[in-house]
Amino acid sequence: MKADKDYRDAPAKEVVDLHVFFEDWFRGSCENNEQVWGERLHARMDEDFYIVLPGGHGLSGSGFWPEMQGLYGSNPDFQINIRNIQQRPCSQGDWVILTYEEWQKGAKYSTPPNNARVATAILIKDASAPNGLRWVHVHETWLPPEQLSAESFDW
Repeated sequence: MKADKDYRDAPAKEVVDLHVFFEDWFRGSCENNEQVWGERLHARMDEDFYIVLPGGHGLSGSGFWPEMQGLYGSNPDFQINIRNIQQRPCSQGDWVILTYEEWQKGAKYSTPPNNARVATAILIKDASAPNGLRWVHVHETWLPPEQLSAESFDW
């Protein structure tokens, strides 16, 4: 997993840490057991987590987790590069809103396999969660082809 810079603040670190897990999971480079799954994914997620995938399909966590769990080790060449993490203003004290770009290389289940998306994520502060934040909602949108062709997938 690569990021465009060394993110140290808790919200940005949380984005990077979660995507390190995704890369490890798809590649099969972490153990496949309930402890890893619980500590590296579920401990980060709100019970009402919801994601809108870049093609527009939305899933609750209860629909997303079984699919994700079944993909362990299915994509050994998968790589992620997180870029342009930005925290957005939010007047609600316990909420954090972020945007970031997720660039994927060798993504076996996406077309094209080298692709990128921009995501907006809503997290809530929770001292019991890794990095003190719990994921509530993510909305991903494909980046346009002209942006993909102007950038490099060499990382």
